[in-house]
Amino acid sequence: MKNRNLVIITIILIICLLGSLSYIIYKKVLNETKIEQKEEAEKLKSEHQSKVESRALTNIEQQQILIQIKDYATALVKSYPIDEQHPITNQEALNFALVKIGTLRNNIMESEIEKILQTYFGKNHSYKHEDINCFAGDGILYKYNSAKREYIFQDTHGHGGQGTYSAEIYYINGMVEDDKYIVNVHILYGDYCGGVCGPTLSYYKTKEDSMNSQNPILGPYEDPHTITDEEYDMIKTSLPTVTFTLKKDNDNNYGLMTVLI
Repeated sequence: MKNRNLVIITIILIICLLGSLSYIIYKKVLNETKIEQKEEAEKLKSEHQSKVESRALTNIEQQQILIQIKDYATALVKSYPIDEQHPITNQEALNFALVKIGTLRNNIMESEIEKILQTYFGKNHSYKHEDINCFAGDGILYKYNSAKREYIFQDTHGHGGQGTYSAEIYYINGMVEDDKYIVNVHILYGDYCGGVCGPTLSYYKTKEDSMNSQNPILGPYEDPHTITDEEYDMIKTSLPTVTFTLKKDNDNNYGLMTVLI
């Protein structure tokens, strides 16, 4: 009887030992598999990054993007910085389109607004068509008629369009990474125009100074003045660098993603 119990205990111990060994082997194989999967993922990521196109902008790309940046700086600067935490609202995008069209008191077809949204924010932009509220906060400026695909001007506003900034853009450098265009510029803001626009006689390094007509970095001039290369070279080290990131879509639109200062 004693020998029989000893055999049973021995068998149980052997089973436990085999179970422990099997678990240890399983954990080892599992860990090795995870390590291999991680190494493979890192290898694929590295190979993908090495395939990402990285180059300087061509002259044509630079010229087209700088034109758009000037338009953003003229009508969208109040929204800076622009990133995931500070996205452009639907109303800001629609009001930007109004500034680009440059007309008030006329009805506007949806297609006109849509063309601007696609050009400046990409074909697959997230903005939708809706009533456009007045920038002055006194009701609807354009009523959107979805059946006619038309924006109907509401003739109850006794003022012109929203204020804008004149702007001079100075290219620093730019890089293309796959379909993203990262461009660094200096911006000189001219006199803020809140109504009837006069000639630009002063330039400022911030939108706030332009809005308040204070701390001009160049000027004031007695007559309209074109900034010389010498004047720019004299002040450029004191100007903040503004970084624009745009994404090019399949229709060759450069859609704005972020603006960082």
